[in-house]
Amino acid sequence: MLLNWKEEITKIDPDIKFRLNGGWLKTVEELDKSVKNGYSLVGDFVKSGDFEVEYSEGLYLDCNKEGKQSKPQQDYRLFRFKDGKVRLLDMVIDGKQDWAPELWAAVEDEF
Repeated sequence: MLLNWKEEITKIDPDIKFRLNGGWLKTVEELDKSVKNGYSLVGDFVKSGDFEVEYSEGLYLDCNKEGKQSKPQQDYRLFRFKDGKVRLLDMVIDGKQDWAPELWAAVEDEF
């Protein structure tokens, strides 16, 4: 289904400063607990932004960088896209080095 990722996220979080200092979006297809960082959420990076792109149903991890450009705050949001709707499952605001395990329970609940 065609979605505008920026529009979908700003509906969920109107205060987000979408991609102010960068960011990315990836699918989450499996969980690898042998690592404790973002590589534990296994999937492929996909295009996202203020344009329409075809997305498949599934889990998505969004990293949005806000704040000062010299030291941006990295916010991680886990979404489920299903039946034409994007639903926020969990998030980590201002994630540090060990942010990924905070999302593991939400990922496991979706598999």
